[in-house]
Amino acid sequence: MRAPYRIGLLGLGHVGGALARRLIEDGERVASAAGRPIILDAIAVARPQGRTAPASLVPADALLKRPHLDAIVELIGGIDPALTYICSALQSGLEVITANKQLIAARGPALAQLGPLRFEASVASAIPIVETLAETLAADRINSLMGILNGTTNSILDAMAAGADYADALADAQRCGLAEADPSADVDAHDPAAKLAILGMLGFRRRIEPSQIERVGIRGLDQRQLVAARERGFVVKLIAAASMTGPGIEADVRPRLIPDDAPLARVAGAMNAISVDAAYAGTLVLQGPGAGPDAAASAVLADLIRAARGTPASAGALLASLADQPVATITPLGLQTPFPAVP
Repeated sequence: MRAPYRIGLLGLGHVGGALARRLIEDGERVASAAGRPIILDAIAVARPQGRTAPASLVPADALLKRPHLDAIVELIGGIDPALTYICSALQSGLEVITANKQLIAARGPALAQLGPLRFEASVASAIPIVETLAETLAADRINSLMGILNGTTNSILDAMAAGADYADALADAQRCGLAEADPSADVDAHDPAAKLAILGMLGFRRRIEPSQIERVGIRGLDQRQLVAARERGFVVKLIAAASMTGPGIEADVRPRLIPDDAPLARVAGAMNAISVDAAYAGTLVLQGPGAGPDAAASAVLADLIRAARGTPASAGALLASLADQPVATITPLGLQTPFPAVP
Protein backbone atom coordinates (compact mmCIF):
# COMPACT_ATOMS: atom_id res chain seq x y z
CA MET A 1 0.00 0.00 0.00
CA ARG A 2 1.20 3.52 -0.79
CA ALA A 3 2.33 6.05 1.81
CA PRO A 4 -0.42 7.68 3.89
CA TYR A 5 -2.27 10.70 2.56
CA ARG A 6 -2.11 13.30 5.33
CA ILE A 7 -4.72 15.99 5.79
CA GLY A 8 -5.26 19.04 7.94
CA LEU A 9 -8.80 19.93 8.97
CA LEU A 10 -10.06 23.50 9.32
CA GLY A 11 -13.12 23.35 11.56
CA LEU A 12 -14.45 20.67 13.89
CA GLY A 13 -18.17 21.41 13.88
CA HIS A 14 -20.86 18.89 13.06
CA VAL A 15 -19.51 18.03 9.60
CA GLY A 16 -15.86 18.09 10.68
CA GLY A 17 -16.68 15.83 13.61
CA ALA A 18 -18.54 13.39 11.38
CA LEU A 19 -15.61 13.30 8.94
CA ALA A 20 -13.11 12.68 11.75
CA ARG A 21 -15.22 9.79 13.06
CA ARG A 22 -15.40 8.20 9.61
CA LEU A 23 -11.64 8.43 9.15
CA ILE A 24 -11.05 6.78 12.51
CA GLU A 25 -13.86 4.24 12.73
CA ASP A 26 -13.81 3.23 9.04
CA GLY A 27 -10.08 3.69 8.54
CA GLU A 28 -9.52 0.30 6.93
CA ARG A 29 -12.43 0.69 4.53
CA VAL A 30 -11.27 4.20 3.62
CA ALA A 31 -7.69 3.00 3.04
CA SER A 32 -8.93 0.17 0.84
CA ALA A 33 -11.00 2.59 -1.26
CA ALA A 34 -8.20 5.15 -1.53
CA GLY A 35 -5.35 2.70 -2.05
CA ARG A 36 -3.56 4.24 0.93
CA PRO A 37 -4.39 5.30 4.50
CA ILE A 38 -5.89 8.77 4.94
CA ILE A 39 -4.51 10.26 8.14
CA LEU A 40 -6.02 13.20 10.01
CA ASP A 41 -2.78 14.92 11.00
CA ALA A 42 -4.01 18.08 12.77
CA ILE A 43 -7.09 20.23 13.30
CA ALA A 44 -7.55 24.00 13.59
CA VAL A 45 -10.54 25.38 15.50
CA ALA A 46 -11.46 28.92 16.50
CA ARG A 47 -11.58 28.21 20.26
CA PRO A 48 -9.36 25.24 21.17
CA GLN A 49 -9.45 25.81 24.94
CA GLY A 50 -10.92 22.79 26.68
CA ARG A 51 -11.64 20.95 23.42
CA THR A 52 -10.88 17.29 22.94
CA ALA A 53 -10.09 16.20 19.41
CA PRO A 54 -8.98 13.10 17.50
CA ALA A 55 -5.79 14.85 16.33
CA SER A 56 -3.48 17.67 17.40
CA LEU A 57 -5.21 21.04 17.81
CA VAL A 58 -3.15 23.84 16.29
CA PRO A 59 -3.77 27.43 15.12
CA ALA A 60 -4.89 27.75 11.51
CA ASP A 61 -1.67 29.48 10.43
CA ALA A 62 0.37 26.66 11.95
CA LEU A 63 -1.81 24.05 10.30
CA LEU A 64 -1.15 25.51 6.87
CA LYS A 65 2.62 25.37 7.49
CA ARG A 66 2.61 21.85 8.92
CA PRO A 67 5.13 19.63 7.10
CA HIS A 68 4.15 16.50 5.18
CA LEU A 69 0.52 17.51 4.61
CA ASP A 70 -1.05 16.58 1.28
CA ALA A 71 -4.37 18.41 1.59
CA ILE A 72 -6.45 20.83 3.63
CA VAL A 73 -10.14 20.19 4.30
CA GLU A 74 -11.96 23.49 4.88
CA LEU A 75 -15.19 23.15 6.88
CA ILE A 76 -15.50 26.53 8.60
CA GLY A 77 -17.79 28.09 5.96
CA GLY A 78 -18.34 31.69 4.91
CA ILE A 79 -16.05 33.91 2.87
CA ASP A 80 -13.51 35.11 5.44
CA PRO A 81 -11.22 33.76 6.81
CA ALA A 82 -11.88 30.66 4.68
CA LEU A 83 -10.79 32.51 1.53
CA THR A 84 -7.44 33.44 3.08
CA TYR A 85 -6.79 29.89 4.28
CA ILE A 86 -7.74 28.26 0.99
CA CYS A 87 -5.59 30.67 -1.04
CA SER A 88 -2.64 30.01 1.25
CA ALA A 89 -3.07 26.24 1.04
CA LEU A 90 -3.38 26.16 -2.75
CA GLN A 91 -0.42 28.50 -3.22
CA SER A 92 1.62 26.18 -0.98
CA GLY A 93 0.94 23.24 -3.27
CA LEU A 94 -1.71 21.56 -1.13
CA GLU A 95 -4.97 20.21 -2.46
CA VAL A 96 -8.12 21.71 -0.95
CA ILE A 97 -11.41 19.94 -0.28
CA THR A 98 -14.28 22.16 0.84
CA ALA A 99 -18.02 22.14 1.47
CA ASN A 100 -18.18 25.94 1.25
CA LYS A 101 -20.93 26.73 -1.26
CA GLN A 102 -20.82 30.48 -0.60
CA LEU A 103 -17.11 30.68 -1.39
CA ILE A 104 -17.21 28.35 -4.41
CA ALA A 105 -20.15 30.23 -5.92
CA ALA A 106 -18.50 33.63 -5.44
CA ARG A 107 -14.79 32.85 -5.97
CA GLY A 108 -14.57 29.29 -7.29
CA PRO A 109 -13.10 30.01 -10.76
CA ALA A 110 -10.33 32.25 -9.39
CA LEU A 111 -9.50 29.85 -6.55
CA ALA A 112 -9.39 26.84 -8.86
CA GLN A 113 -6.70 28.55 -10.93
CA LEU A 114 -4.39 28.35 -7.90
CA GLY A 115 -4.40 24.56 -7.55
CA PRO A 116 -6.49 21.40 -7.18
CA LEU A 117 -9.87 22.33 -5.65
CA ARG A 118 -12.60 19.80 -4.85
CA PHE A 119 -16.09 20.73 -3.67
CA GLU A 120 -18.57 17.86 -4.06
CA ALA A 121 -20.09 18.64 -0.65
CA SER A 122 -20.87 22.25 -1.60
CA VAL A 123 -24.12 21.29 -3.34
CA ALA A 124 -26.74 18.83 -2.07
CA SER A 125 -24.41 17.05 0.37
CA ALA A 126 -24.40 13.31 -0.40
CA ILE A 127 -25.89 13.63 -3.90
CA PRO A 128 -22.94 13.32 -6.35
CA ILE A 129 -24.15 16.09 -8.64
CA VAL A 130 -20.80 17.90 -8.95
CA GLU A 131 -19.06 14.73 -10.14
CA THR A 132 -22.00 13.94 -12.43
CA LEU A 133 -21.80 17.29 -14.23
CA ALA A 134 -18.00 17.51 -14.34
CA GLU A 135 -17.25 13.89 -15.25
CA THR A 136 -20.20 11.70 -16.23
CA LEU A 137 -21.79 14.34 -18.47
CA ALA A 138 -18.56 16.08 -19.48
CA ALA A 139 -19.10 15.48 -23.21
CA ASP A 140 -22.85 16.08 -23.14
CA ARG A 141 -24.71 19.37 -23.56
CA ILE A 142 -26.77 20.44 -20.57
CA ASN A 143 -29.99 22.19 -21.55
CA SER A 144 -31.47 22.83 -18.13
CA LEU A 145 -31.17 22.18 -14.41
CA MET A 146 -34.01 22.19 -11.91
CA GLY A 147 -34.27 21.07 -8.33
CA ILE A 148 -34.97 21.39 -4.66
CA LEU A 149 -31.63 22.47 -3.22
CA ASN A 150 -32.55 23.53 0.32
CA GLY A 151 -33.81 21.00 2.85
CA THR A 152 -34.69 23.60 5.46
CA THR A 153 -37.26 25.40 3.32
CA ASN A 154 -38.54 22.11 1.94
CA SER A 155 -39.30 20.96 5.49
CA ILE A 156 -40.97 24.28 6.35
CA LEU A 157 -43.16 24.12 3.23
CA ASP A 158 -44.17 20.54 4.06
CA ALA A 159 -45.25 21.65 7.53
CA MET A 160 -47.19 24.61 6.12
CA ALA A 161 -48.98 22.36 3.63
CA ALA A 162 -50.02 20.20 6.59
CA GLY A 163 -51.59 23.21 8.32
CA ALA A 164 -48.85 25.02 10.25
CA ASP A 165 -48.34 28.73 9.72
CA TYR A 166 -44.94 30.03 8.61
CA ALA A 167 -43.78 31.20 12.05
CA ASP A 168 -44.60 27.89 13.73
CA ALA A 169 -43.05 25.82 10.93
CA LEU A 170 -39.86 27.90 11.10
CA ALA A 171 -39.71 27.62 14.89
CA ASP A 172 -40.06 23.83 14.67
CA ALA A 173 -37.25 23.69 12.08
CA GLN A 174 -35.05 25.76 14.39
CA ARG A 175 -35.81 23.55 17.40
CA CYS A 176 -34.77 20.40 15.55
CA GLY A 177 -31.59 22.00 14.17
CA LEU A 178 -32.68 22.26 10.54
CA ALA A 179 -32.87 26.06 10.55
CA GLU A 180 -30.32 28.50 11.95
CA ALA A 181 -31.18 31.15 14.54
CA ASP A 182 -30.87 33.60 11.63
CA PRO A 183 -32.66 31.66 8.86
CA SER A 184 -32.28 34.30 6.13
CA ALA A 185 -29.77 32.31 4.03
CA ASP A 186 -32.39 29.60 3.65
CA VAL A 187 -35.78 31.34 3.71
CA ASP A 188 -34.61 34.25 1.53
CA ALA A 189 -33.10 31.76 -0.97
CA HIS A 190 -29.45 32.87 -0.78
CA ASP A 191 -28.38 29.26 -0.11
CA PRO A 192 -30.09 27.63 -3.12
CA ALA A 193 -29.04 30.53 -5.36
CA ALA A 194 -25.38 29.89 -4.51
CA LYS A 195 -25.82 26.19 -5.21
CA LEU A 196 -27.58 26.93 -8.49
CA ALA A 197 -24.70 29.20 -9.53
CA ILE A 198 -22.23 26.35 -8.95
CA LEU A 199 -24.35 23.86 -10.88
CA GLY A 200 -24.88 26.36 -13.69
CA MET A 201 -21.15 26.96 -14.07
CA LEU A 202 -20.47 23.22 -14.21
CA GLY A 203 -23.40 22.40 -16.46
CA PHE A 204 -23.36 25.31 -18.89
CA ARG A 205 -19.60 26.04 -18.85
CA ARG A 206 -20.35 29.71 -18.27
CA ARG A 207 -19.18 31.99 -15.48
CA ILE A 208 -22.11 32.92 -13.25
CA GLU A 209 -22.33 35.58 -10.57
CA PRO A 210 -24.76 34.32 -7.88
CA SER A 211 -26.00 37.81 -7.06
CA GLN A 212 -27.47 38.02 -10.59
CA ILE A 213 -29.82 35.10 -9.93
CA GLU A 214 -33.24 36.45 -9.01
CA ARG A 215 -34.43 35.14 -5.64
CA VAL A 216 -37.89 34.93 -4.16
CA GLY A 217 -37.87 33.21 -0.79
CA ILE A 218 -40.66 31.72 1.28
CA ARG A 219 -41.17 34.46 3.91
CA GLY A 220 -44.10 35.94 2.01
CA LEU A 221 -46.03 32.69 1.62
CA ASP A 222 -49.28 32.25 3.48
CA GLN A 223 -50.25 28.82 4.76
CA ARG A 224 -53.60 29.21 3.01
CA GLN A 225 -51.81 29.38 -0.37
CA LEU A 226 -50.27 25.96 0.22
CA VAL A 227 -53.55 24.42 1.35
CA ALA A 228 -55.34 25.90 -1.67
CA ALA A 229 -52.62 24.55 -3.98
CA ARG A 230 -52.99 21.08 -2.47
CA GLU A 231 -56.75 21.16 -3.03
CA ARG A 232 -56.07 21.90 -6.72
CA GLY A 233 -53.61 19.00 -7.06
CA PHE A 234 -50.37 20.95 -6.58
CA VAL A 235 -47.67 21.24 -3.96
CA VAL A 236 -45.53 24.33 -3.40
CA LYS A 237 -41.76 23.82 -3.56
CA LEU A 238 -38.86 26.28 -3.55
CA ILE A 239 -37.40 25.51 -6.97
CA ALA A 240 -33.95 26.49 -8.22
CA ALA A 241 -33.91 26.34 -12.01
CA ALA A 242 -31.68 27.38 -14.89
CA SER A 243 -31.69 26.89 -18.64
CA MET A 244 -29.54 27.86 -21.59
CA THR A 245 -31.18 30.32 -23.97
CA GLY A 246 -28.70 30.77 -26.79
CA PRO A 247 -26.15 33.37 -25.70
CA GLY A 248 -27.68 33.87 -22.26
CA ILE A 249 -28.92 31.96 -19.24
CA GLU A 250 -32.32 32.08 -17.60
CA ALA A 251 -32.21 31.28 -13.90
CA ASP A 252 -34.06 32.00 -10.70
CA VAL A 253 -35.06 30.57 -7.33
CA ARG A 254 -38.69 30.95 -6.27
CA PRO A 255 -41.69 29.02 -4.91
CA ARG A 256 -43.44 27.16 -7.71
CA LEU A 257 -46.56 25.04 -8.12
CA ILE A 258 -45.63 21.40 -8.79
CA PRO A 259 -48.27 18.85 -9.89
CA ASP A 260 -48.64 16.39 -7.03
CA ASP A 261 -47.79 13.44 -9.29
CA ALA A 262 -44.46 14.96 -10.46
CA PRO A 263 -41.20 13.48 -9.07
CA LEU A 264 -40.20 16.76 -7.39
CA ALA A 265 -43.54 16.87 -5.55
CA ARG A 266 -42.58 13.72 -3.66
CA VAL A 267 -39.30 15.14 -2.32
CA ALA A 268 -40.08 15.48 1.37
CA GLY A 269 -38.45 17.00 4.43
CA ALA A 270 -34.72 17.69 4.26
CA MET A 271 -34.25 15.70 1.06
CA ASN A 272 -32.86 17.36 -2.07
CA ALA A 273 -33.39 16.47 -5.72
CA ILE A 274 -31.89 17.72 -8.97
CA SER A 275 -33.23 17.10 -12.47
CA VAL A 276 -30.70 17.48 -15.28
CA ASP A 277 -31.86 17.67 -18.89
CA ALA A 278 -28.98 16.67 -21.17
CA ALA A 279 -29.00 16.58 -24.97
CA TYR A 280 -27.82 12.97 -25.23
CA ALA A 281 -28.23 11.35 -21.81
CA GLY A 282 -31.78 12.65 -21.52
CA THR A 283 -33.36 13.59 -18.21
CA LEU A 284 -31.56 12.42 -15.08
CA VAL A 285 -32.99 12.86 -11.58
CA LEU A 286 -30.69 12.58 -8.57
CA GLN A 287 -32.23 12.53 -5.10
CA GLY A 288 -30.93 12.06 -1.58
CA PRO A 289 -30.14 13.69 1.76
CA GLY A 290 -29.33 17.34 1.20
CA ALA A 291 -28.38 18.15 4.76
CA GLY A 292 -26.94 16.60 7.89
CA PRO A 293 -23.38 16.00 9.13
CA ASP A 294 -23.08 12.41 7.93
CA ALA A 295 -24.36 13.21 4.44
CA ALA A 296 -22.00 16.17 4.04
CA ALA A 297 -19.06 14.22 5.48
CA SER A 298 -19.77 11.43 2.99
CA ALA A 299 -19.31 13.87 0.10
CA VAL A 300 -16.14 15.34 1.63
CA LEU A 301 -14.75 11.84 2.10
CA ALA A 302 -15.51 10.97 -1.53
CA ASP A 303 -13.40 13.94 -2.60
CA LEU A 304 -10.64 12.92 -0.20
CA ILE A 305 -10.56 9.42 -1.65
CA ARG A 306 -10.33 10.78 -5.19
CA ALA A 307 -7.49 13.08 -4.11
CA ALA A 308 -5.61 10.25 -2.38
CA ARG A 309 -5.94 8.10 -5.50
CA GLY A 310 -4.49 10.90 -7.62
CA THR A 311 -7.69 11.40 -9.61
CA PRO A 312 -7.64 14.83 -11.30
CA ALA A 313 -9.84 17.50 -9.73
CA SER A 314 -11.98 17.79 -12.85
CA ALA A 315 -14.71 20.02 -11.40
CA GLY A 316 -12.08 22.44 -10.14
CA ALA A 317 -10.32 22.41 -13.50
CA LEU A 318 -13.62 23.19 -15.18
CA LEU A 319 -14.18 26.20 -12.92
CA ALA A 320 -10.60 27.36 -13.52
CA SER A 321 -11.27 27.38 -17.26
CA LEU A 322 -14.07 29.92 -16.67
CA ALA A 323 -12.01 32.41 -14.66
CA ASP A 324 -11.19 34.69 -17.59
CA GLN A 325 -14.67 34.58 -19.12
CA PRO A 326 -16.99 37.56 -18.84
CA VAL A 327 -19.83 36.98 -16.40
CA ALA A 328 -22.86 35.50 -18.15
CA THR A 329 -26.02 37.55 -18.52
CA ILE A 330 -28.71 36.07 -16.27
CA THR A 331 -32.42 36.77 -16.64
CA PRO A 332 -35.35 35.21 -14.72
CA LEU A 333 -36.99 32.14 -16.20
CA GLY A 334 -39.45 32.85 -18.99
CA LEU A 335 -42.93 31.45 -19.52
CA GLN A 336 -41.64 28.17 -20.94
CA THR A 337 -40.85 26.77 -17.49
CA PRO A 338 -43.10 23.75 -16.78
CA PHE A 339 -43.99 24.86 -13.24
CA PRO A 340 -45.66 28.25 -12.67
CA ALA A 341 -44.64 30.58 -9.88
CA VAL A 342 -46.91 30.76 -6.86
CA PRO A 343 -49.27 33.70 -7.47
